[in-house]
Amino acid sequence: MRSIPSRYDTPMSDKRLQISPGLRHMLTYPKFSGPTRMLVLETQYFFDQGWKRAADALGWETAFVPSVIVGGLTRQDVENLFTTLADFRPDFILASNYAGMDTQALFSKFYEDVGIPYVSWFTDTPRMILYDREVYCSRYSVAATWERAYIPHFERLGFEHILHMPLATDPGLFHGEPTDAPARSVAFVGSSMMSHAMEAWEKLTDSQGLADALNRAFDEGRVTRDRFADGLSSILPAEILNDQSSTVLRAVELLLVYEATYRQRRDMARRLDPLGIEVYGDPAWKEIISHADGGISYFNDLAAFYRDTAINLNSTSLQMKSAVNQRVFDCPASGGFLITDAQSDLDELFDADEVVTYAELDELEDKARYYFGHPEERIGVIRRAQRRIQAHHTLQHRLEALERFLKERFADV
Repeated sequence: MRSIPSRYDTPMSDKRLQISPGLRHMLTYPKFSGPTRMLVLETQYFFDQGWKRAADALGWETAFVPSVIVGGLTRQDVENLFTTLADFRPDFILASNYAGMDTQALFSKFYEDVGIPYVSWFTDTPRMILYDREVYCSRYSVAATWERAYIPHFERLGFEHILHMPLATDPGLFHGEPTDAPARSVAFVGSSMMSHAMEAWEKLTDSQGLADALNRAFDEGRVTRDRFADGLSSILPAEILNDQSSTVLRAVELLLVYEATYRQRRDMARRLDPLGIEVYGDPAWKEIISHADGGISYFNDLAAFYRDTAINLNSTSLQMKSAVNQRVFDCPASGGFLITDAQSDLDELFDADEVVTYAELDELEDKARYYFGHPEERIGVIRRAQRRIQAHHTLQHRLEALERFLKERFADV
C-alpha cells in the first residue's frame, strides 16, 4: 500500500477501503462492554504519554500506534494500525488535531464501516485543519474541541458528535509545593511567534493586495479574538477573500494567529522589562528584549521553572476566543504563581480567588508589582488553584468526561 498523502493537497473522493470478511469479523465486537480500551494515534504530541498515565489511573487498557498530524503515513504505519485494531479491539481511537487522516477520508469511512469511534481532540483552530471538507464527518466521528467558539464550524461541516473539552494538566509532570524563595522575579516561557509571523508574511509576497488588506486590518483594530473566531470575512473585505484559493486562505489564518500573538507577547515583554522580566523560548526573543534565553523542556524542566519564578506570565494565542491555554493548569499545578489574560472560560474553570487575571498591560504591570511584594498572597492563590486543578482539571478528568460522552452514544446495549 502506498503512503497516504497529506490532507492538504489531494482532492477528495467517494472511495472506501475494501474490508475483507476476515478483518470485518475481527473488528465486529461490542464496544464499552468491559474496562475501557483506548487506542492512541501517537504523533509525538505532548499529550501522548499523558493520556497513558491518565488511562492507567482509571484502570483502562491502552495501545499506541505511530501516526502523523501533517504528512503521510508509511506502509508500515498502516500495517501497524490494522494489526493493532484487530489484536487490541479498542472501544475508541483518540487522536490530536485529526491525526492519521487523509484528504479522501478513507480512514474516516473505514472507522465508520467497522463501527469504531474516532475522536479527535482539537487544540488548534479546525478551520486550518479541516477547511470546509464535509467528507470527514461520519456517524463515528467525534470532534472534541478545547475552544467552544469553533462548535458552529463543526456543525456546519456536519459533525453529529461534538464535545467541548478544555485543556488540562498531567499531574505526572506538573506537581510540587510553592516556594517563598523563588529564583527569579518575573518570567514568560513560550514562543515569541516572531519567526512564524515573518515566514507567514513571506508566503504572501506575491499577493500585495492581500498583504495590504491584512496590514489595514491590524492598523484599524479589526484583528480580535471575537472576529477571528467568526471567520476571515469579519476581518477582511469579501472582494479580497473571494479571489483566494483554500491554500492562501489557510496561510492568511496562520498569519493572523502568528502576527497577532507575536504583537501581544512582544508588547507584554517590553512593558514588563523594567521589572526584570526573563523570557525563554525561541531565538527571536533576543531581538525583542535583552533578558532572553533558550527554550525550557516541557517534559523535564518546565515544572521546576514555574515553581522557581515569583511571577509567571501568560499571553493567550489569538485563536482562542474564550478558552485558556496549557499554562493556566500546568503552572499552578507545579506550585507556580501565574497572572493570565482574562479569558472568559476562566469563570467556569476557577473561582475568583484561585486565579489572577489582567485585561490590559497597565493592570498586568500593577498586579505583577503587587504580588511580587506579597508572597503570602501568591502562595494562597497557588494552593487554592492546585486544589481546584487536582479535583477537576487533570487529563484523567477529561478522559472520564470523554468516556461518559462516548458511552452515551456508542456503547452496545
